Amino acid sequence: MKFESKILSLNSIYENDKKILRSGTILFGELPEGTGWHSKIRSGLTHEELNDLEANVYTIQGKMPYSFKIFLGYTNGAYLFDLINICGLDLYEKGMSLEEELQQPRDIADFAKDIMLDKRGPTLLKDYYFFGESFINGTVFAFDKEEKVIEFKEGSLRKIREFENLDVLLDRVFEVGKEHYENRMFIDFS
Repeated sequence: MKFESKILSLNSIYENDKKILRSGTILFGELPEGTGWHSKIRSGLTHEELNDLEANVYTIQGKMPYSFKIFLGYTNGAYLFDLINICGLDLYEKGMSLEEELQQPRDIADFAKDIMLDKRGPTLLKDYYFFGESFINGTVFAFDKEEKVIEFKEGSLRKIREFENLDVLLDRVFEVGKEHYENRMFIDFS
């Protein structure tokens, strides 16, 4: 798993176009007119935080995939190149600035509960571990039992494609995202 090198490569992709928050969150690629950031990573979860998160989500999704645990140890969720939002643990603390609060990851337990609301969600949660979403593609991502990553259409939860593992998905995200940033191709969500 090449998660650490991928995460560290954000520094070379964005160079000085970043902001580090007091909470440890790093924002990369400020969008035109200060409308947001192209990518966001956070400090990795501790062993205790990972265990707490897994226990909290276990009743909904079952055992957390090993590769996802490793990923969360490097970064507590991630928002990458406006292409994918990977859930984590919302670590809101009293005294955080509004910006720090807004940059917390989408909590994976809340995300799984939203999947349950879908007509096919409860059935799929038995076989898949949902962990992320793409706003631009209108899709959600899940691990299957072999830790392949499956992309589903949001809403219908129809399978669109699969990736061999999380590394392969992230390779593709970084390939496309780096090109978008270099060509200043930003997505306007307003």
